Amino acid sequence: MPRTLLFDTWGTLVDNYSIADVIEPYVYECHLAQDIAQDWRFQQKWAMFYTTLSDNFVPHPDLTEACLRWALDRHHIQLSEAAIKDIVSQYHKLRAYPDVIGALKSLKAQGHTIKIVANPTKKMIEDHSKYAGTYEYIDEIISSGEEARAFKPSPKVFQLGIARAGCPKENILWVTGHFWEIVGAARQGLKTAWTNRARQPMLKIGITPTYTTTTLQELADLLEKEEGKKAVA
Repeated sequence: MPRTLLFDTWGTLVDNYSIADVIEPYVYECHLAQDIAQDWRFQQKWAMFYTTLSDNFVPHPDLTEACLRWALDRHHIQLSEAAIKDIVSQYHKLRAYPDVIGALKSLKAQGHTIKIVANPTKKMIEDHSKYAGTYEYIDEIISSGEEARAFKPSPKVFQLGIARAGCPKENILWVTGHFWEIVGAARQGLKTAWTNRARQPMLKIGITPTYTTTTLQELADLLEKEEGKKAVA
C-alpha cells in the first residue's frame, strides 16, 4: 500500500555543507569556506534545539543569520554587513545529495505521497528545493517553524506532520538523515527511516529505526521490494 512519506530536507534531501560554495568568494580559500560551513551548520542545529527547549523561539532566516555570524566570529573573519546579508540571501543554494533525485522519482513511481515537514520557512524550503531539483516531486511543504513555532525534535513538529499527512498514522513513514528526528518520530508512534549517509553509530537508547540505509535510493529499493512481496502474497 502506498504511504505518505514525511521528509526532512536539510541534511536529508539537500546538503547544507554545500553552502561553502557561496562562502568561498568572500574568504578566498576553499578549506576555510568549508570550515565555516561546518561550524555554521553545527551552531544552527544546536541553536534550533535550545531555542525550542527554552521556549525562546527564533524563526528562520534570523536564526540562520545569527549562526553565520557566530561561525565567522569563531574563525576571526570580518565581513561587511552587505557580504553577510548576501551570503544569507543565498542559503537556498544547497545541492541535492547525488542519490536523491533518482530516489524521489522511484518513490513517486511507487505511488507514495511525499511531503516535507521541516524547520525553515516555507519560502526557504521552496527556494532550496527548486535550486536542488527536488521541488517537482514534493506534494506539500509544511514549515514547522511557521506553523508550530517549534523545531525538531519537539513533539509539536511530529504532531503537525501526523495531522497533515492525509492518511492513517500507520501509513506514515518519517524519513530523515538525523537520528534525533528518529527518536522524536518514534516517540510519537511513527514508523521511521534513517538515511545514515555519514555512517554514524546508532545511539543505543532503546529506539531503532524501522529502516536504516546509507542512501535514499536504498530506501526506495527496499520499499519497492516490500510492496512486491505483499503483492505476491
